[in-house]
Amino acid sequence: SGCKTQDLLRPRIMFGHLKKFLKGNYAVSANNAQQAMDEMHIELMALPEVRKDFTTPEGAILCLEDAYRSKNIEAAVAAKDFKTEARLMLQKTGFGNCINDENVTMLANTLELSFRAHTTAKWPDFEQLESFFPKQEQLNGGIVAVTEVCRFPDGFYSQQEILVEKTSDGWRVLHSTKDDVI
Repeated sequence: SGCKTQDLLRPRIMFGHLKKFLKGNYAVSANNAQQAMDEMHIELMALPEVRKDFTTPEGAILCLEDAYRSKNIEAAVAAKDFKTEARLMLQKTGFGNCINDENVTMLANTLELSFRAHTTAKWPDFEQLESFFPKQEQLNGGIVAVTEVCRFPDGFYSQQEILVEKTSDGWRVLHSTKDDVI
C-alpha cells in the first residue's frame, strides 16, 4: 500500500529515538546502543509505506536510489530535474538576471553531462540500504525538502535532506540544497 500525497503533507508524529536522532542530539551509552538502534528501526518501520514511483516526493527518491542499485544511468537521469537545478544555481550564484530558457537549457545540459560522468565513474552504493522518510518541509516554488533516514546493513543510521520538485512528469529529485531555494 502506498501513501497519498495529502497524507505526506501532514506533519508526522515522531517519538522516542527517532525524534532525538532527527534533532541531532541523539546519544546513547555503548551498553544500550544495539537496543536503541533496534528500537529506532521499529519506529521507522511504523512510518507509512512509500511506493517507488513519481507520484510522491519520497517515491521519486526511491526511484533514483533504485537506479543507483541497478547501475541504470538512464533511469537515474529520468529521476532528476536538471532544469530546476540550473535555475537554482543561476539564482544562487548571482546570475538571476541571466535566467532565460536558453541559458537554463544550456546549463541543465551541462549539469546532466556532469551527473552522468560522475555517477558512472563511481556509482553510489545503495545495496542493502533501507530508506525511511519521517518528515518533509514545503519550500518556495513547489520544492519540498524531504528528510531521509538510511539504515545501513550494520544497523547504523544516517540522515540527509533531499530536495524534490513536482514537475509535469511527477516528482523529481534535485541536487540542490535548502540554501539554494530563494
